[in-house]
Amino acid sequence: MTIIRSVRPRPALACALLAAAALALASCGGGSSQKRDASGGPPRSFMMGISTLPRELNTKSYADAFRLAGENGEMVLIQRTPPWSEFLPGADVGEDTAKTTAAEKQAAADRHLRTFFAIDPTNGETGRDRLAGLPSSLTGAHFDDERVRQAFVSYARYVALNYKPAYIALGVEMNLYYNKNKQDLENFESLYAEAYDAVKEASADTQVTVTFQYEDLQGILPTQDKHFADWQLIKAFGAKLDVVAISTYPSFAFKTAAAIPDNYYSQLRAFTTQPIVIAEMGYASAAGPKGLNSGTEQDQDAYLKRALADAQALKMPFVIWFAGWDPSYAKDTALGVFQHIGLLRDDNTPKPAWASWTGAAGRAYEPPPTPAAAG
Repeated sequence: MTIIRSVRPRPALACALLAAAALALASCGGGSSQKRDASGGPPRSFMMGISTLPRELNTKSYADAFRLAGENGEMVLIQRTPPWSEFLPGADVGEDTAKTTAAEKQAAADRHLRTFFAIDPTNGETGRDRLAGLPSSLTGAHFDDERVRQAFVSYARYVALNYKPAYIALGVEMNLYYNKNKQDLENFESLYAEAYDAVKEASADTQVTVTFQYEDLQGILPTQDKHFADWQLIKAFGAKLDVVAISTYPSFAFKTAAAIPDNYYSQLRAFTTQPIVIAEMGYASAAGPKGLNSGTEQDQDAYLKRALADAQALKMPFVIWFAGWDPSYAKDTALGVFQHIGLLRDDNTPKPAWASWTGAAGRAYEPPPTPAAAG
């Protein structure tokens, strides 16, 4: 089990944080964080969140990620690969997992944060072509393996029961996995449905989803094999998709923020009537390795303003910026394309987009009335 496992920190480095994470979160102080003064303009109808991706690979930075989210929004994203071996039939939850769960719950509660927990079963470092973190007894297994299925459902139930998250994703960027494993899609669809029911039994108010990588969904992600748009995948999960969740990094596909089409996010309305959320987003403030994810600080700021305006116009429940800080450990790693994705530099100095984020976060959050309340 890892603290921050996905396409982001390398597994060995992330695992090194686990044993001390609970201590770091518990020792960073109880009580609520100081919230910003909500007087910075007209109310916004969407929540704002930041993930727990830390600035540095140490426990203090992980605790700082909760603090940053609490002081500048209402939500926090925790994204994690299942600790498969702990949730196989007959296995016990490990002490580190239990301690981390308790500490993260407390850290979110202390900062009045709603949790979005993304269960991330695939290996982002290899293009999401296989399941990640499997024990040796399951090497090479897919979603048709009964042991994988039981462990996945058990972990989803554990997260729902213990975290009571506002939102949970039962899979991250699963269209990328589909690109490499088309024959396994039906297996995952049925597993998703089973895990959905388990989550609802444990936490009825939790909203359940799966995330799609948005640039790839449109067939415009240059790092993947060329293919037509896969909009039909949104329909694959039927009525058991409480919200349509996307991860979006337009600087992979567009040279400037100005080149992003006006209907970039609103076009989703042609394929779903469900609420749309941005589960993770980012725009590079400088070029990454091999010219990928190029951008400038001005482009990043322009994109952020555009995304926040679209969130308001489309009545999105929430948006999450993936990295508060540029990850200092990203260069020359699999995370390299994200080395300039933060709103703050790795020395903690702000980029122009940080003022736009804090300005929006300073506005009062007033969710739109539900249909019942409006009537």
